[in-house]
Amino acid sequence: MAARVLVACKRVIDYAVKIRVKPDRSGVVSEGVKHSMNPFDEIAVEEAIRLKEKKVCEEIVAVSCGADKCQETLRTALAMGVDRAIHVEIKQDDYDKLQPLAVAKLIAKVAEKEKANLVLVGKQAIDDDSNQTGQMTAALLNWPQGMFASNVKWTATSSKWRGKSTGDWKESR
Repeated sequence: MAARVLVACKRVIDYAVKIRVKPDRSGVVSEGVKHSMNPFDEIAVEEAIRLKEKKVCEEIVAVSCGADKCQETLRTALAMGVDRAIHVEIKQDDYDKLQPLAVAKLIAKVAEKEKANLVLVGKQAIDDDSNQTGQMTAALLNWPQGMFASNVKWTATSSKWRGKSTGDWKESR
């Protein structure tokens, strides 16, 4: 099967950084602190790599949106084993105002343009904990979705995933 997997990779403040609130309480201080790939997106990248190792997919493409600094996140994905990376460049001021629906629209457009057969996203981002982008992306693509998967089985005609909460296998066609 010549399938292509698209994996969304968000640049966030590193989980080990002690965050500080801005003096005006409008958010957290992000300048001058270490950033890295969202840990849940790392898990999605790892799962895509497992699918490729099992010969279920042929190519893995990472996508990230944001200012130039998110290229570091894409380089991390490439170092992990992703085949290609796409940077959707957005000015930092615009990115700071970006909501999950806009990100889902970007990911859906990239998925369509790249002819992706599967889109993997982390269950949530550790910076805003919104947990909305994956569901909205699936809706925009009119694709079935599996949330909070701890294991994925994928064939030419269906996909199965095991959820963290129930441990039961769910299937979509």
